[in-house]
Amino acid sequence: GGTLFLDEIGDMPLEAQTRLLRVLQQGEFVPVGGTTAVAADLRIVAASHRDLRRMVQEGAFREDLFYRLAVVPVRLPPLRERLDDIPALVRHFAVGAHRDGLPLKSLDADAMRRLKAHDWPGNVRELENLVRRLSVLYAEEIIGEACIVAELEQAAAPPAAAFAGVAGEGAPGESLSAAVERHLRRHLRSFAGDGVPVGIYQHVLREVERPLITGVLAATKGNQLRAADMLGLNRNTLRKKIRELDIQLMRGP
Repeated sequence: GGTLFLDEIGDMPLEAQTRLLRVLQQGEFVPVGGTTAVAADLRIVAASHRDLRRMVQEGAFREDLFYRLAVVPVRLPPLRERLDDIPALVRHFAVGAHRDGLPLKSLDADAMRRLKAHDWPGNVRELENLVRRLSVLYAEEIIGEACIVAELEQAAAPPAAAFAGVAGEGAPGESLSAAVERHLRRHLRSFAGDGVPVGIYQHVLREVERPLITGVLAATKGNQLRAADMLGLNRNTLRKKIRELDIQLMRGP
């Protein structure tokens, strides 16, 4: 027995939805590679940022599974409708980042006001991603409004604009490896006196992944199948990274 939390249930493929429905209806499942059903005594809690009712109408989500899951629905308003929650969420995410070995940050009043003025298209995940970026990229213990403005503008910039500053600072013909090395050296120097935070390897990888995936998605006009092929990833992995990195998807014509 136990509780299983399924995040972003709306991204579950139809085939997997069928298997989940069997678990809910019959209380059993067949393990991968197995042939014998195994009893399952569990409670399902599912979440999604997508409109599951509309997905049911469009045939993208099973109607019977929807009603099995929607026994006690709880609607959490988007972040833009509960701006007073932002200070508490910032503290929560900052403490979480600190537990992961990153420097503990706080925001001054002007920075907090700037966060409340943002419309948060990426919802709470966008805020969490921003707080972790601030922990990695800035040496200041107290983050000011200028840092917030710079990060929000960078996140909203088209891929070409985001890369323009990087390309313009290097010598003509500079290789990608040399450009990355140059910027990493400058970034690491910002931690002088405080020491490089633990786990910076994974955090730098996240910072590189975001513009790479954003640029490829822009090149494919939002076609995730083509983007996954170009990146050498399977589509499920790409979709997971899009969610984790708070990448806003564009739609092709």
